[in-house]
Amino acid sequence: MKATHRIYALSIGLLGLGLISCSEDADPDVIGEGDVRIGMGVKLRSSANPGARMLNAGIEVKSGFLQIKKIELETEGLDDSGNNFEKELELKFKEIKKIDFNEFDSGVDFFINIPSGNYEEIEFDIDLIDNRNQPSIQLVGTYTYQDGRSVPMRFEVYGNDDDDFDFEVELESDDDDDLFFLDGVNNPLALFQIDAQGWFSTVSTSELEDAELTDGVILINKDVNKSIYGKVESRIKNSSDIELKMN
Repeated sequence: MKATHRIYALSIGLLGLGLISCSEDADPDVIGEGDVRIGMGVKLRSSANPGARMLNAGIEVKSGFLQIKKIELETEGLDDSGNNFEKELELKFKEIKKIDFNEFDSGVDFFINIPSGNYEEIEFDIDLIDNRNQPSIQLVGTYTYQDGRSVPMRFEVYGNDDDDFDFEVELESDDDDDLFFLDGVNNPLALFQIDAQGWFSTVSTSELEDAELTDGVILINKDVNKSIYGKVESRIKNSSDIELKMN
C-alpha cells in the first residue's frame, strides 16, 4: 500500500511564512550536502481539521512515531548561470530513523542539506519501513466509552519494502512562474503536522464500543480489529491529513 500526499507550501518567503535559523541543540542527524540546512520536524496537529466530520468523539491520539528508511529529493530551478536544472537525490540515514512525536513537540528531528539557489520546486519523498519488530507507523492514545470508562488504544501499520507508505511533499511558489530563493543565511524549518485524530474520522462510535481488547488495549492493526484498521488505513492513503508549514 502506498500513501502519497502532495502538500504545497505556497509562496515560501513571499507570504510572510518567515525563515528562521534552526537550533541544533539536540544534535539531530544531518543528511545531504549543501549550504542550505532545512530542519525537518514532525508533530501531531493539536486539533482535528475545522469542520471535519467525526463519527466518534471518544478517540484521543496522544503520541506516536514514524520509521523512515530514506528520503528522496527532486529539485527544479535555476543555477547561478541562469540555466534550468533538475536533480534527484537519495538520502539515507546511518540507520533507520525513528521519529517520536506528540502535539507539543515542534523541534527539529533531522536536517537536510541542499545547495543554495533559486528553486521552482523541491519535492520530498519520505519512505517508511518497519524496523526492529516495530511498525512503520504507530499511534498511541485512549478511547473513552460512552459510559465514561477509558482504555488505552494503539494503532499500528506494518509493511515491507514492497508495500511501504510514502509521504510525498512538494514545496513550490503559488505562482507557477515564480522562483523562491534559499541560501545558507536563513535556514528554514519544515514542520510536518499530522492530523492523526482525523485519520479516525470515518470510524463510528459503535465500532469502537464493540472493538476487541488485547490485554486491556484496543489494538488496531491488519490482524486485530480489521474493520477499523481498514477505514483508518484508507483514510491515510486517500486524504491529506498532513500539513507542512515553513517557518
